[in-house]
Amino acid sequence: MRYFHGGKPGLKLDDRLLPPVVTGVEHTLTATARKLGATAEHARNDRVYVTTSREVARVYAALKPDGALYEVLPVGDMTPDPDCDVPGVSWMCPAAVIVRIVDPVVLLRNRPIEAWMRLMNRATEAAGTEAAR
Repeated sequence: MRYFHGGKPGLKLDDRLLPPVVTGVEHTLTATARKLGATAEHARNDRVYVTTSREVARVYAALKPDGALYEVLPVGDMTPDPDCDVPGVSWMCPAAVIVRIVDPVVLLRNRPIEAWMRLMNRATEAAGTEAAR
């Protein structure tokens, strides 16, 4: 199984992705989700989020300024992301290691956030169909 992560640009092969509670990074999608009312269970700052879908990770990368798309190897126990309604697509783990830089810069390209969210929903549904096979 391959896993992907969309996030901060400029990381290198073998870099370790750590959760915000460890790195001290405050401007994350998890922090934004919490500000919008997500519970601590649904937006955990002590976990790294990975997905089996390259397209889902690409959308997350696009939500960061000049975000990047990485293939990663999860480290530690993985648990399903309780915020994802499609089984087998999104996971949480204590850390991950970058094994491949898929796209070093994924630009938002003037699309409204609603367009990216529609793309995210379509990509998640497609990934769920693939995971169910």
